[in-house]
Amino acid sequence: MEFSSQVAANRSALLLEAAERLDRLVGHLGETDAEPDPYGQLLRDLAADTAEFAAYPDLRPLPAVSPSQATASSFMLQDRFSFWWLRVPLLLFPRRNWAFNRLEVRVEFSPQEQRADLRPKVFDILPNRRFDTVMRAGAHVLLSVGADGHFSVETPEITASLPPAGLVSAGAGAQAQASVGAQAGFGPVQFRAVAARVDHSAEGLDKVFWRLDGAEFFQENQPELVVVLQVPHGVDTATVVGVLQAYRRFNLFPAGLQAAIRQLPEAFRVFFAQGAPLDARTIYDLTLPRD
Repeated sequence: MEFSSQVAANRSALLLEAAERLDRLVGHLGETDAEPDPYGQLLRDLAADTAEFAAYPDLRPLPAVSPSQATASSFMLQDRFSFWWLRVPLLLFPRRNWAFNRLEVRVEFSPQEQRADLRPKVFDILPNRRFDTVMRAGAHVLLSVGADGHFSVETPEITASLPPAGLVSAGAGAQAQASVGAQAGFGPVQFRAVAARVDHSAEGLDKVFWRLDGAEFFQENQPELVVVLQVPHGVDTATVVGVLQAYRRFNLFPAGLQAAIRQLPEAFRVFFAQGAPLDARTIYDLTLPRD
């Protein structure tokens, strides 16, 4: 999976130049008042967008995880690996009243490590398509990590724990919450689903890619990206390299702004058609104490 588009080398400069062109376009059409073109000002406001990673992720050990107890394919994993909860927080501050509509995030683990067998791997990830039946944008659930190392989500009426069992069963409020918590390697904690459509790369790799669509992402509605990380014994440090891109769908721009942008040179039209992407990068150095 790859990013939907390439980010402009200098996004702010491109937005400001586009705004100036719209101002001049209004002047050429005979509107000579001193006020700037409202759509030009809107593009200037977009230059102040912020989308970035938080200063440090939330990292916690999962000592109760024993995948070999769950499936034959995971046989003896706990003797070779430790397991960690890793949450990667994002900071999203788009222009007021105009949120992002698509987020893409790629996270790689120790890409500089020459020996592939010493790189951490993704054992499970969230958001995940397999929870589509119980999680919708805006839904609040209780999130746990089971003894098998996989995520479980619990709502007041439904508990889903996939894989490996494919179990979807009725819960019973507080009783179900207590059951989930008693059997979990970690949890339960509150989790809010914010994406209407989720796509992602496969588990078992030394990297993960999310594409989140169909919702509005902003400061109060930020996605939570969580990984169960599988780390080889003897590895006590790891590097996390993160890249994100945030977009707005062009067809959701105000109709007048869409029409004005179509009168700009091709480079500007392409930039806005691709969602005026904004990117951010980070590197985290993790310390993973030995058992």
